[in-house]
Formats: sequence, structure tokens, C-alpha cells
Amino acid sequence: MRVVALTGSFGSGKSSVLKFVRSLRVPTVDSDAIVARLYREEAVRKKILKAFGTSSKNELAKFVFSSPSKRQRLESILHPLAWKQIEARLAAFKKRDRALAFVEVPLLFEAGWQNRFDKTVFVKCPRKTCVKRLASKGVSKKQVLIRFRAQLPLGKKIKKAHHIIDNGGSLASTRKQVKKLIVELSL
Repeated sequence: MRVVALTGSFGSGKSSVLKFVRSLRVPTVDSDAIVARLYREEAVRKKILKAFGTSSKNELAKFVFSSPSKRQRLESILHPLAWKQIEARLAAFKKRDRALAFVEVPLLFEAGWQNRFDKTVFVKCPRKTCVKRLASKGVSKKQVLIRFRAQLPLGKKIKKAHHIIDNGGSLASTRKQVKKLIVELSL
């Protein structure tokens, strides 16, 4: 089975691309959903509360993205647990003889996980569009910029990726690129 990592900047539209992939009957893993479930697990919440004095995802985001050491500390709690669940999902896909699977991993390069995948796809989008999208979801421009600074620069991520999806235009354009990519990766 070929396993493809899907990544991109904050607000670039990774989730939309993942939905398009899923609509083409390609199995997917949403690591954001896995992390959201982890935040609800009592044992995980206790570890995070002990380490940070809060287990609220929104509260954590306020200071974790402005402190590399705190971010690394939080990731050291969440990433191994998330990876274990990703591996379990991929093993299930493999048992069902699936030829291709996508895993959305927002911090793929920052976590150093790129070598765990056969291919990487980067969803790119103009920063201005990302900020606008996130503002419509209630994320302040200040918080968006803090998160952008906490991630590798866009250019470095693009150079590391095997494929690029440009999600700065229409949804129809993005969907067309996804269909073409699935055909390419299935060969």
C-alpha cells in the first residue's frame, strides 16, 4: 500500500483536500480528528494538565505556539499517541488490500515524520487567503501569524514535498488537481 502524507500551512485547506480524496473512495486518516479525540481522553488530559496547568486546547494554543519548548513538550505527549492510532488505521487499510491511503499531518515536516510516508503532498494557498479563511472561523490575525511563525517557512515545505496542490483558486480547480493526483499516485 502506498501511504501519502497530506500537509500544508495553517488554513491552507488541507481538510477540504482530504474530503475530496475521501470522496474518490481513497481511505484517509485525519490526524487533527485523532488529536481532538486524544484531548478528550482522561489520561491524556491529566498529563497535559500536569505539564501546563490547563488541558483546554484553546488555552494551550495561546502559549504553545509562541514557545518552541512548550510546543515540543506538548508534542512529546500527543505525537506518539497520535502516531500509534495512525499506524492502526493504516494497518486496517492494508488488511483490506487498499492500494493507496492518505494521512493528513499538519506538522509533517516540523515533526520529522516525512520519511514515514511514501509520498508527501503540500496544499499551498496564499497567506492572505489563509488569514481570511481562519478569520471567518473566529481565529484572530495575531493567532494566525503566531502559528505561521511556529511552522517551517512555506518555501522549505514546498521544496520537501513530492506534489503540490494549489488551493488558492476555486474548489473546482482544487478538486480537479486532486483527481489528477490520485490517478498519478495509483499508477
